[in-house]
Amino acid sequence: MTGLAIYHLVAGAGLTALGLHTLLNHLTLPPLERMRAPGTPPRISVLIPARNEAERIGVCVDGWAAQDYPLYEVVVYDDESTDDTAARALAAAESAPHVRVIRGGRLPAGWRGKPWACHRLRSHARGELLVFADADVIPGATALARTASALDVLGADAVSAVPSHEGGSLGVRALVGLQNWAALAFVPSWLPAARRCRWLAAMTGQFIAIRADVYDGCGGFAAARRSLAEDAALGRLLVAGGYRVRLVDGARVLRCRPYATVGPLWRATARNLLPVFFDSPALLLLALAGLGALCLGPLALLGLGAILGRGGWLWTWLPLAEVALAIMPRAVSDRRAGYAPWLALLHPFAVMALGAMGLDSIVRFRLRRVVEWRDRQYDVAA
Repeated sequence: MTGLAIYHLVAGAGLTALGLHTLLNHLTLPPLERMRAPGTPPRISVLIPARNEAERIGVCVDGWAAQDYPLYEVVVYDDESTDDTAARALAAAESAPHVRVIRGGRLPAGWRGKPWACHRLRSHARGELLVFADADVIPGATALARTASALDVLGADAVSAVPSHEGGSLGVRALVGLQNWAALAFVPSWLPAARRCRWLAAMTGQFIAIRADVYDGCGGFAAARRSLAEDAALGRLLVAGGYRVRLVDGARVLRCRPYATVGPLWRATARNLLPVFFDSPALLLLALAGLGALCLGPLALLGLGAILGRGGWLWTWLPLAEVALAIMPRAVSDRRAGYAPWLALLHPFAVMALGAMGLDSIVRFRLRRVVEWRDRQYDVAA
């Protein structure tokens, strides 16, 4: 058997397994929109950390202020913004007495910005259930009711929801869909035993709902204060502490307006990737190499075959089948999130960009030793 034939055997098996895993998650990942209102609604605190979010904070606050839920508050923490974030949040809160805006102070030594903002928000919260939501998330009117129900129905201590994304350039739309794709393709949500393994804990910081006593019991964001991937760190802390964490599909209930251009999205992803892979460059490189071999290798073979004038099964038909297998999980996740069907065709380019962002993450953390985020520079040498 030739080396090329062995590659096709391994790639075909890997892509088939990835497709089956995606299908299992597609069939079993709980959709937030199907959760019914809870019998006894708990008091909820919606906590929004915001730094330089003037363009998005108004519509975000409006969405949370108009929830179809009987007992809740909204607290916005202005984290030393240098734009009009605080003023716009206050303007949106004028007609909503249950919305408060807190002015933040200087970031203490040893903390990252978002964990500190979330930690301060917790000190102002009065709810039994804490909902941490990013300033670019726009909720539907039933978001809180369905979230409270999800915790009860799923028997969870914490729930994290993956939103859908809208707007932005073509490049942004191709890249942000990777989040929905990764949730289906790689997180074994369908496997109950995996939920008890902290190495497989999955959370997205865009939306986290957690019982207040559980948050306090695990140490909350204070225990993840040095991490630039605080959502992953919190999820691992919860699972390690024996708490039940569930990932849900929030695409039909929560919308996210991401960055307008690729630059800020690139920097946001680069600051997260290495910490998500346990700060291990070797582990991240191994994952990127495997992903590249599966998703980009068949395209490379098609191009090389065309250049060399090769055809037949090994150079044309099997690579074409593998390209289709690689795109299929993305098509499933895009359809579930409500994205345009043709967007999945850009998946190989998105994977290529993801690989470059992974390399950039390693360079920032291991060579430059300084990561810039939200106009702050963090020394990550330790």
